[in-house]
Amino acid sequence: MSGSPVEELNRLHAEIDHLTTVHRTAAGLARALTEHLADEPFRLADRLARLLEGDLEPDDVHEGTT
Repeated sequence: MSGSPVEELNRLHAEIDHLTTVHRTAAGLARALTEHLADEPFRLADRLARLLEGDLEPDDVHEGTT
């Protein structure tokens, strides 16, 4: 049974690598979502300004889209 602790150590290393990858991916997705949501009010304000300036027609603005 001398190989058992080595196999367990390898399994734990693989699990740690997997969890680290999942964590990094989730952190990247959270950053991307935060950046997108932070920009949303500016996109809406820009569309409103373009609409008021006549650069955008009301038919060009669809409800729920930016």
